[in-house]
Amino acid sequence: MNLIDFELEDISFIDSGAYKTLKLPKLTKEEKFLIDPIVAPTSGLRIQILDQFEERGEKKLLLTNRKLFLFFRVFKAISQQYKEMKNGKNLKILIATDDRPTKSILLQYCSQIFAYDGYEIFYQEDISGESKISSPYGAASVALIEEIKLIIVLTASHNELSWNGIKFYIDYPMPMSGDLFKVISNKALKFKEIGFDPKFKPILIDAEKKNNDYVISLISKVLEIESLKNKKIVIWPYLGKARGIVNLFTCLGANVILIDEEINPPNPIQEIREDKLKQVMESERSEIAILLDADRDRIALYVKQNGEYNFYIPNEIYSALHNILANDYGKKIINVRTIPSDLRGDDTSFINILTGVGYKHLGVILYYLLGINVDQSKVDKAILYFEDENKHLKKINNAEPLKRILFEKIQKNDLFEEKFLIVMWEESGGHTLNILNSVGTDNFDGFHFESEFAIIADKYPVPALVLITELIARGHEISKSIDWSIKGINRTISAVDKEKIKIMRNFAKNDNKILSINNKEYKVSALSDNTNSIDIFRLKSEDSTLYFRPSGTGPEVRFYIFGNRETHLEELKVVQEYIKQHYS
Repeated sequence: MNLIDFELEDISFIDSGAYKTLKLPKLTKEEKFLIDPIVAPTSGLRIQILDQFEERGEKKLLLTNRKLFLFFRVFKAISQQYKEMKNGKNLKILIATDDRPTKSILLQYCSQIFAYDGYEIFYQEDISGESKISSPYGAASVALIEEIKLIIVLTASHNELSWNGIKFYIDYPMPMSGDLFKVISNKALKFKEIGFDPKFKPILIDAEKKNNDYVISLISKVLEIESLKNKKIVIWPYLGKARGIVNLFTCLGANVILIDEEINPPNPIQEIREDKLKQVMESERSEIAILLDADRDRIALYVKQNGEYNFYIPNEIYSALHNILANDYGKKIINVRTIPSDLRGDDTSFINILTGVGYKHLGVILYYLLGINVDQSKVDKAILYFEDENKHLKKINNAEPLKRILFEKIQKNDLFEEKFLIVMWEESGGHTLNILNSVGTDNFDGFHFESEFAIIADKYPVPALVLITELIARGHEISKSIDWSIKGINRTISAVDKEKIKIMRNFAKNDNKILSINNKEYKVSALSDNTNSIDIFRLKSEDSTLYFRPSGTGPEVRFYIFGNRETHLEELKVVQEYIKQHYS
């Protein structure tokens, strides 16, 4: 049963034998903006698809044709763009969804549009008429399934259930750049009619199992999974059943207890129901609960240790994981994190590499280290820095300076045979892990890294989730693995695209200056991409570090702080209000 119900408007198709055609209405300015926003998203469309109305004093939700047709336009545009890129050859697509109420409607019409254009339609094995898979597993399937190089996952991640969206991946498990989304948006604006093939027959595959097999193989090279066996693990998916993750933990020997209660919005960082968790964990005698968002790329943990329950967010989970692996298991970690991510794991890393927010930046670093050519437009738009021995940030616009500092550190520390653990992660919950072997360390010209595992350059947090759960089962404590005198948190202020741009543009005059806010002085640094376009501002005081940036997924400016545990919330609030008042 859905948490929300909605009504659907009738659609007037024109039948033409085996196919049908839809005449599209002219777009309004607002509709054009929804599919062609000023700030292009990094992985696809995400909008509030259901409209609220009131009838006889009762609030209801309606899926209007106009909102639905926006999705049709984007489906058709992706189809046309991919056909052009591939010269009409190898037209195969895997289409999958999360568990949102609008999933079946979008899945059917998306499939019909691509089938009409000559594609073979693949579904994840599921109950009839469904094709559910997490967006990390969908993205990775581009690398794990050789014959399919286009994947769409219909999801709006942690947004409320009245939202839905389109994440899509072409050739690589890496988010689309803003440039490609702009091309697709422009195509979507121009369609006057769209054809459908209602008689398509999907081909069923088990991409989920391929992903689970990959995860098991990868983590076996990091730690032996021993303490999870017969351990009771509570999993609360917040939406749906989390079949892939449940099957994975079951395969690893855990005894999984599923909380089958859906929450709106499906956001485990925002909504924590401790009473329910404690009740289930006490009755099942479990000490570990895993909380997941709708598309499984945002995780949280609720853990009982030493008689106390603690809730942990991704920043804390990943920092602790890296510290434990480095300190207790001797792992050499190449720490690639987005700039606002938790800095409490930096000291245990072999090297720290800081990037702009999102995997369109993080993935470039992985490709650099593996000697894989990166499209210049991705490099141009990427914010890439590495930290030198004096903790100064050095900008990167090609692979050479990064490879050189790694080459020198490997030689200096005699680590020629080391298997490096590369972690790429962001504060919102994404994490990706791989193992790199250094090759050609006798001279710099031949030096590079190799990996025996498929190269995934998008969110893929399941390996990290399994590893931290194994470590907790072994008795390691997150609470003892990071510095709790510092607290990291993020908050937002409302700002539509024009306001976001105005704030960033107006604040730029403070770059490299000292700014006084509420009698506290901050050194301002503008962090820019390789075309010198500023994307993130850093404000650093004697005892705190703050960042702010425009959100790529909603009408907000995001603020982050790492500061004094007792005063960080008030400090963040003061800075937010100051910037909103003076620069918007």
